Amino acid sequence: MRNKYILLFFIAVAASSCKKFLDVTPKGIIIPENVADYEGLLNAPSMTQTFPINLLDFADDNLNTFDATAQSSTANGYYWRSILTMNEKVSPDVWGPLYRSIYSANVIISGVKTAIDGTAAQKQSVYGEALVIRANCYMDLLTVFAKAYDPATAASDPGLPLVTSTDVNDKAPARSSLKNTLDTMINDVTTAIDALPTSNVNRYRVTKYIAYGLLSRIYLYMADYVNAKKYTDMALQAPHALLNYNTYANSDLMPVYDLNPEVLWQRAAESGSPIFMLYSADLKTYFDDADIRYEFLTVTNNNGLGRSSLPGEYNFGITFPEMYLTRAELLAREGKFDDAMSVVNLLRKNRIRTAGYVDQSATSAEDALVKVLAERRRELAYSGLRWYDMKRLDQQGRMPEVKRINPTTQVVEASLSPHSPKYTFEIPIRVSAFNPGMELNHK
Repeated sequence: MRNKYILLFFIAVAASSCKKFLDVTPKGIIIPENVADYEGLLNAPSMTQTFPINLLDFADDNLNTFDATAQSSTANGYYWRSILTMNEKVSPDVWGPLYRSIYSANVIISGVKTAIDGTAAQKQSVYGEALVIRANCYMDLLTVFAKAYDPATAASDPGLPLVTSTDVNDKAPARSSLKNTLDTMINDVTTAIDALPTSNVNRYRVTKYIAYGLLSRIYLYMADYVNAKKYTDMALQAPHALLNYNTYANSDLMPVYDLNPEVLWQRAAESGSPIFMLYSADLKTYFDDADIRYEFLTVTNNNGLGRSSLPGEYNFGITFPEMYLTRAELLAREGKFDDAMSVVNLLRKNRIRTAGYVDQSATSAEDALVKVLAERRRELAYSGLRWYDMKRLDQQGRMPEVKRINPTTQVVEASLSPHSPKYTFEIPIRVSAFNPGMELNHK
C-alpha cells in the first residue's frame, strides 16, 4: 500500500529560505539541486523545530488541571495512557512530526553529495548536519516509543524503524533492535564530526561541539559513562560562558536564547512551549527563596505557579549547564564526590543570590550523586530532558512512584510505578493500521 511509507515520514514541503523548494513534482516531492537548496532545508522549521512538546506532559515536573476523563494527546501523555493520539485520521503526536523531520534529513543525506555546485567540504558539512539532526530525532523517539536501554536485553528489545529512503513508494522498514538503533545513531554522529565546523551561522545549525554534546547525551542514556565523559569534556571545550543571574535585575534583561552564551544548540518546538505550564508540588520542593531561577522562571497565574521564560524563542536543545551537570554526575559515579560538588557549586554560584549562597558538600559518592541529580532537576526543569532522565533513572532503580494528584480534590488520578510498562508508549494507531506487521510494545 503506497500510504504505508507516507505514514512514517509525512513529507516535509518546507525550507522557507529558498523559493526553489516551492518547485515540486506533481507527487509533492522536493527536488533540491544546489548546495544552497540543501542548506536552506537545514533552516526549515522541520529541521529547527524538532522538539516534541508532548515530552513535557509526561514528566513529573508538570502539573495539569484538566478533567481526568479528557482524551486529548496532552491528557493521554499526562496520565501515561498507552496511546497518545487516539484519532487515527491525523498525524500522530511525536511520531509524525519527528519522522517528517527525519524525511527532510534524508533528502539532504541522499542528495547533497551530488549537488550541482559547491565544494566537497560544503557538501560534507551539510551532510554531517543532517546526520546529527536525524540522530537527535531518533533519540527523542526512543524515549517515547522504546524501552529504556538495558544492555542485557537491548539486542532483542524493539527500537525504531530506521528510515533512509526518500521514496514514498518504498515499504516501511521493520523496527530495528534498540541496540542497533542506538549504534546507528552513534555511528551517524561520529561520522559527521570530521565534516562539521567548529562554529556555524547561528545556534540552530550544527557544529562539532554539538555533535559531541549529543553523543554525551546518548552515552549517558546508555549508562556508558566512559564515553559519556569523553564527549562531555569535548563539548565543554567550545567557547561559552555561564550567566550570573545575580547581575540581572530581572529576566527581561537577559540575552535571548539564540544569543545566550549558555546555549550550545538551539532547538525549538513546532508548536507550544512550557509557558504557563504548572510546577508540580514535587518540583517546588527543590527550590528555596535564594534561588533566582525560581523568581526569573516562574509566574503566578489563576491555576497556580506556572513556568515563565527567558527572552526569545524557548530552547529545548543542548546547553552548557547540562554538560556541566553531566560532568558532575559522572564524577560522582566515579567516586570523586568532592570534584563533583565543585562542578555543582560552579553552577550554583551563578544561580543563587550571593547573600544566601553556601557551597554544597557531600560525604560520599552516593550523597554527591543525589545532590547532583537534585541540581539537575532544578537547572533543567522544562528543558525537555526530564522524561529522558526519568527513563534512565528508573532503569537504575532511582525513580520513586510518580502520582498525578488532583490539586483540588487530592484524588490520585494516575500513577507511574517503578519499572512500569507505562514508561513506554505504544506505536501510534495510525502507524500500526497501515503497517500491520509493525511490532508493538504492549502485547
